Amino acid sequence: EAVSQVITRINYGQSVEISGFAGGVSLAGSGSGLWAVEGGNWQLAAGLIQRSGVDLHLSEEITSISDHGGGVYQLNSSKGNSFDCHVVVVATPLDELDIRFVPGITIPPRKMHHTHATFVRGLLNPAYFGMGDASDIPDLVGTVESDDIPFSSISVLDADKEGDTIYKIFSRKTMTDSLLDDIFSMRKETVRIDWAAYPHYHAPEEYAPFVLDGKHLYYVNTFENAASAIEASAVAAENVARLVVSRRAGRRGASKLKAFGAADSPHLHYEL
Repeated sequence: EAVSQVITRINYGQSVEISGFAGGVSLAGSGSGLWAVEGGNWQLAAGLIQRSGVDLHLSEEITSISDHGGGVYQLNSSKGNSFDCHVVVVATPLDELDIRFVPGITIPPRKMHHTHATFVRGLLNPAYFGMGDASDIPDLVGTVESDDIPFSSISVLDADKEGDTIYKIFSRKTMTDSLLDDIFSMRKETVRIDWAAYPHYHAPEEYAPFVLDGKHLYYVNTFENAASAIEASAVAAENVARLVVSRRAGRRGASKLKAFGAADSPHLHYEL
């Protein structure tokens, strides 16, 4: 159980009391054979945007989504722009956003779990970990559930051009300067990020619908109630794309979209 605690705290910042499927995904993400894009997984999103040829509006939030009838939705933005669309896909958690829907929508309440990610360029203090030398500290320090432990994990992220080590700390609360000064014998740079990383998991989970209004207002992130991962989001996004194609064509069956690799693997199921 202690090993499972370490894994769920690192991957979801939560205890082993999370729902079973999320726990299984968390354990799967701790094994060997994991893949990542060289240079950063952010390139997946960047590559998809580039291939799609869409107009990208950065630093511009959508403030309202209105059904104007006749199959047209109007989106209004924080910069005063309006966009008329036949299909709207919401691909971000709605739980902490203030988007006004006209007419209103109803989704089950969901609490998001905030992870505090702290990045430090410096040197760990071996005395804090009960060790005599910094080289004795492993590259990954995981923790179990205890009120006395102020972080979920500390790991080596990278080494910069100057040869300094960059550490990544996950915690449930802000890592204060005084606490960081205890953990590190030297800090050159510190960056803190507080983000609503994933839902707070508890069984049984209650899901919002993928189609929010029975028409063409779709919600990808309802799937995060099962598990939050880049792979899970990709599956949810593909299924929403199939919903759009099949429902826009007036059919309830499988769409004409084919899954990646379907031609090479006839046993893959790519129907909706």
